[in-house]
Amino acid sequence: MNEEAKQSIPQKSKKIGADGLSKKERRALKVAQKGDTPINHIENARNLPTGVSNNDTKQTIVKSEGGHQKQLQKGEVKQTIADTKKVLDSMQGYKNKCDRLQNKGTPDKDVTAAPTPSKAQLRAERRAVQEKQRLAKVIEKTEKIETDIKESPKTPIKLPAKKIEPKTDAQNEHRVYLFNHLYFNNPYIGDSQEQITDLHSSFIRLGVQYSSKTILGSNARCFALLLTLREFITDFSSPSNQEFCRSVEFYLQKNTSYLHKCRPIAVSMTNALKHFKLCLTQIDTNLSDFDKKNRLLDIIDTYKQEQIAKAGEAISIKVNEKITNKDVILTYGCSSLIRQLLLDAHREGKHFKVIIVDSRPLLEGREMLRTLVREGIDCTYGLINSVSFIMSKATKVLLGAHALLANGYVMSRVGTAQIALIAQNFNKPVLVCCETYKFCERVQTDCFVYNEIGDSDKLVNIDTTEKDSPLANWRQSKYLQPLNLLYDVTPPDFVTAVVTELGFLPCTSVPVVLRIKP
Repeated sequence: MNEEAKQSIPQKSKKIGADGLSKKERRALKVAQKGDTPINHIENARNLPTGVSNNDTKQTIVKSEGGHQKQLQKGEVKQTIADTKKVLDSMQGYKNKCDRLQNKGTPDKDVTAAPTPSKAQLRAERRAVQEKQRLAKVIEKTEKIETDIKESPKTPIKLPAKKIEPKTDAQNEHRVYLFNHLYFNNPYIGDSQEQITDLHSSFIRLGVQYSSKTILGSNARCFALLLTLREFITDFSSPSNQEFCRSVEFYLQKNTSYLHKCRPIAVSMTNALKHFKLCLTQIDTNLSDFDKKNRLLDIIDTYKQEQIAKAGEAISIKVNEKITNKDVILTYGCSSLIRQLLLDAHREGKHFKVIIVDSRPLLEGREMLRTLVREGIDCTYGLINSVSFIMSKATKVLLGAHALLANGYVMSRVGTAQIALIAQNFNKPVLVCCETYKFCERVQTDCFVYNEIGDSDKLVNIDTTEKDSPLANWRQSKYLQPLNLLYDVTPPDFVTAVVTELGFLPCTSVPVVLRIKP
């Protein structure tokens, strides 16, 4: 078939660019010129067409490596395509050779080989390696420390001398954790000479009496404080170039802080000291020291007479109005105010009986019993565990108070709340006798926050004739923690009325009295 017949045969149309080459032909030319054809594209490049475009008259422009353009004719294009195919064949052979070498170095896959480890197994292996590395580091550190110890000099190192403090483990061993904030160390245990150098002798004596519980009762403690304060003012002389009232306040603070270390100060004592310090700041500074001293002594005497003595007399008069013949009055412990008003009622010719309820370990009711029997009053004595049987015989209940709190709760000797509770159950009137100088702004609903803890030995040691007591060596037991609380609080619901020098008042009137008092 001649060339004219071949040309007359219809050929498949191809997209020819301006240079007379198809897209695949242009890509093959570029690869041939650069010489860095990737192996992955060899198969695609082998399918390049052998023919050229129908437009044989058009020229092809190829960009050389140097950047110059070169025109190629039809024959040159075919030659270039052939060269490109040769290069691709050689590259394919090199690829096959590399694959054979790689397959030759690796053994054939065994069907029975172990499966590849999972991610969890790989994490476990990495964790084990890390643990081994940590262990190795620890061993290295210990070996370094041992070598340092061996190489350390044998000469002793002089350290600063340390003060040896007494061990308190034996004391803390028998403490109740809930009341741990209430325990305090007595300053008379051990050497206390450094603490009493600048103190007045009367305050030192009073601290000893407080610590040993020689003086008991809110009124007795406040009265003793006022007497000690009077001695302190009488013997006091201000230092040179110092104002009298300021120096009195400075040294008084030292003495009162010492009393607080011996035993927590009562509410009555706190109010008395507050009143004294207030009057101390109101004294005229133009007066002489002698006049200031006399003014302070008058303030102490006035407070003692008005707030304690006369207030007690007024309360006694008001309670006597409620006591009738053939009354059976139940009282608890030994309140100085209750004892005085019972004696006054008996001296007025009233016939009544008194039931004295007492409790360990103080047994203050014995003193009340001795005093009333000496005056000829018919008395009955019993412990607090029998109060539920005795209460039915009583007609009135008279109780003393250590302090009256702002929320109406009555703070008194431990056991008072139990007496008031049983009296309310039996529908007996409960009268609490309390002077207004014992009113306090503090709010308290339980006996845990503020209280006093007594001696545990007095609570544990039983007054008995038995030779072998099971509690004789209670400190050697790790499981026994005695707790000797001195006060409790009585809710206002259990109190019928509070008898003061102002009259019969409800428990909730404490804020009003504190506001109107000077």
